[in-house]
Amino acid sequence: MFERLLRPLRRLPWTTILLLVTITTILTYSVNEANWVQGSPIYANAFWLGLVCGSALAISQFRERTALGYTLFVSFAAAGEAIGRVLPSLEVFQTLPKDDVIWLMHVRLLTLAERLGGWIYSLLQGQAVKDIGFFTFLAIVVAWNASVCLVWSIVRRRRALEGLLPVGFLLAINNHLSDQPLRDFVIFIGCAILLMARTAFTTERVDWNRRRIDFPEELAMSWALTAAAVALSLSLIARGAPLLGTPQGWQALSDLVRISRLRTADTAEQLFSGVNPPKTESVAASARTPNLSLIGSPLPQGHETVMWVLVSDAAPPPPNVTVPGVKTPQHYWRNTIFATYTGQGWDPLQFPGFPSQAPVPDESPPGRYPLRQHFEIIAPHDQTLFAVNHPVQAEGRVQLKALPFENAIVEGLVNSYDVTSFATDLTANELITASTVYPSEIISTYLQLPDNLPLRVRSLANRITAEAATPYDKAIRVQTYLRTTYPYRADVPGPPPGRDAVDYFLFDAPGGFCSYYASAMAVLLRLEGVPARVVTGFATGNFDYVRAAYRVPADAAHAWVEVYFPGYGWVEFEPTSARNEFEYALETGPVPIATPPEPLVEVEVRYGWTPVLWVGGILLAIVLLAWVLPRLRRPGTPRTQAEALYWNMRRALARTGLSAPASMTPDEFLATSTPTLTASGQPALLEALNRITALYLRATFSRKPVSDFDTQTARAAWQAVWPDWFRLWVKMRRIRNKKDADSRR
Repeated sequence: MFERLLRPLRRLPWTTILLLVTITTILTYSVNEANWVQGSPIYANAFWLGLVCGSALAISQFRERTALGYTLFVSFAAAGEAIGRVLPSLEVFQTLPKDDVIWLMHVRLLTLAERLGGWIYSLLQGQAVKDIGFFTFLAIVVAWNASVCLVWSIVRRRRALEGLLPVGFLLAINNHLSDQPLRDFVIFIGCAILLMARTAFTTERVDWNRRRIDFPEELAMSWALTAAAVALSLSLIARGAPLLGTPQGWQALSDLVRISRLRTADTAEQLFSGVNPPKTESVAASARTPNLSLIGSPLPQGHETVMWVLVSDAAPPPPNVTVPGVKTPQHYWRNTIFATYTGQGWDPLQFPGFPSQAPVPDESPPGRYPLRQHFEIIAPHDQTLFAVNHPVQAEGRVQLKALPFENAIVEGLVNSYDVTSFATDLTANELITASTVYPSEIISTYLQLPDNLPLRVRSLANRITAEAATPYDKAIRVQTYLRTTYPYRADVPGPPPGRDAVDYFLFDAPGGFCSYYASAMAVLLRLEGVPARVVTGFATGNFDYVRAAYRVPADAAHAWVEVYFPGYGWVEFEPTSARNEFEYALETGPVPIATPPEPLVEVEVRYGWTPVLWVGGILLAIVLLAWVLPRLRRPGTPRTQAEALYWNMRRALARTGLSAPASMTPDEFLATSTPTLTASGQPALLEALNRITALYLRATFSRKPVSDFDTQTARAAWQAVWPDWFRLWVKMRRIRNKKDADSRR
């Protein structure tokens, strides 16, 4: 049964498969270049998924109507999953408990259903659907089914034009509306003509074989060359028509000649007068943090060092060393606090113009420990400096500014300074049991939201935190949902004009970076009555064991979230999936002790049996392929096996010089080859030729069918004379080489 299912694909030549892959590549590339949805469009991959689905349907036993219903259902399901991300990733399945995974899928499914309902309502009311996901959904369905139609038309219906028309129409519309060059469409035309010619020849060949009409094997090459010539001619005409038939084309040719002259003149001047091109001055990196006044602004880039930070914590262990029971603290270097959400961005918290006079506490507050930091900022920076979460003391011509119930900020026009902060050393139990009685100053500032916040954002916040009992549980639920639902992508642009940034990220954007994640978490928590804010600065960076300090690069610029817990103050959370989340253990761990960093110890790596298993697995796969592929290619019935064996023998003998056109009958070929094999002293080869020819004639013209035993015996006879065939091939090759040498003399 398996062999019967694969029969349509076995009849499909490799050239057809190559042309299908080329056309799909052109479609995917063209749609990507159109950039209808800013960022990397996920709907472009639907062409490949449709190609796979169409291949599976083509080799199935489904009828046309059943296949149509199946592909429509699967394409709708795939489109819904692409925009709703209902199924979590494999990593989420492995890390989260099963109950949390089911909860996550439930929330995502309800969100998707709400979006679909909004689309239907807008369409019924005659309104425009402003959700970008609607376009993505339709694009996936159309691209998927266009590819399925292409494969089905070629494999099942053997009519390439029927399948090429939909994808060609999509490519033409896409290129026209996005004003793309004609190059992709020209390549598509060439591939389409070759594919139609190949499909037509294959169809005719099947019909000729069915009716037992003999035809020369060279006919396939003749068709291929003719189709290639036609495809090349039409492609050149399509490419050159706009160039030679319009004034713009002649202008383009003139510009091309003029540019060539200028380049030649520049090259000659540089070669003969020694003039070098001007050098560009490199721009130094700056200590610039994410711009949250307009969410979606590009993040700072570059690997240049911005600052060095020396802390009183113990040095973290090397990346390849794990120390059981030791918790490595995670610190972020914060500089700006944002309080007011505008819908498009955040307004920073305003501090007084005078330094704080608050006395330094004699002992650490609950859940905190003193952390001393020394900063050396080597890049240009603003007056607002950096410090860990809750700075309480600063040295070196810098000052602290603070408000009631707020963390202070550090300001100064210096490059080197020291600051002491009360870093967090809290446990999950402490945060779970924290009070929910918030000061009025905190409520008035950090529960603020714009009045025009979309209703679906409020509904999503309620669904995510429906079963969360405490503010900490709500924060963890929101953080988990954001980290496991939305992919991290640094190339996502800002929201469209007039759109709420958080609503755009949660429902329309193909992903996001830290500005989106942090803003979404703060807004969702505020909707549930949990005071939260967004802060910016730099992530930890990499620890340098030579300098015993953290090296912070420019691309470590980051935005994260702080949540207020009465009695403990502002606590950090990390919703961005590309960064490690802050861990709050259930039990109190040891407070880090400041110790000098230990020298880096080289760890011996023992590979064990892993390479041996990999090599063994690869060899086993090769052996299985070598055993399976010939059997997949072998025809199923004894008659077709006998026919294949005969023509394989004819091709093998042709390499020894016993070539004959395909129109020569088997008896004529036997009569022509017998004198040569007899004179060459190959009686065993002649006997195999007689036996396989008789079997072929009986399988083709006799009413008595051949049996599996007959074909197996003939195949064994042919395999037994392979050494004789090889000796004849060597002998005939020497004779040909000698004749060639004599003719050259």
